[in-house]
Amino acid sequence: VVVVKDGREFKFCCNDCKGKLESDPAAVIGKADAAILEKEKAAYPLDTCIMSGEKLGDKAVDAVINNRLVRFCCADCVGDFKKDVAGNLKKLDAAVIAKEKGSYTAKTCPVSGEELGKMGEPHTVVIGNQMVSLCCKSCEKKLRAEPAKYIAMVSGGAAAEKPAEKK
Repeated sequence: VVVVKDGREFKFCCNDCKGKLESDPAAVIGKADAAILEKEKAAYPLDTCIMSGEKLGDKAVDAVINNRLVRFCCADCVGDFKKDVAGNLKKLDAAVIAKEKGSYTAKTCPVSGEELGKMGEPHTVVIGNQMVSLCCKSCEKKLRAEPAKYIAMVSGGAAAEKPAEKK
C-alpha cells in the first residue's frame, strides 16, 4: 500500500499499517526518518553543506527531505533549502554526480544489463544520495519503481556481474 503524505512516499505491507500513518503520523515519520538516517549517513557523499559550501563538522544538522538525507552546516541552511526543495534537490543531485562520477566503475546498466555508453551518453540519476548510471532514460522508470532491487546491484560504483532483468 503506497501513501503520499506531505510530498513523501510511504510504502506499507497492508492497510492496517497504513492506518498507523493516519493515526500517529509523528511516530511513523519519525521511524522512517531514523531508518533513512541510519542507512544513508555513513555513506553520505558530500563533505560540505549544499547551501553554504561550508565543511560539515561535528555539529552538522541532518534533515530528511523527501525521504532523503540532506546534511547542512546549520539550521539556517535547512530553512533556506526548504524555500526551493525541488531546485535544491537538483543542485544536490548535481553535486553528488560531480563527486562520484570519476570513481563510478560500473560498466553495465543495472536495469537492462546493457553496456554503458553503447546507446550514447549514459543517463545518470541519484537515488538516496547514490549515483546510478543507466544505459538510457527509459530504464529510470524501473529503477524508481524498485530502487532497492537495482541499488543492491550497484556497490561502491560497481554494478553486479549480472543484471536483474533484460528490457
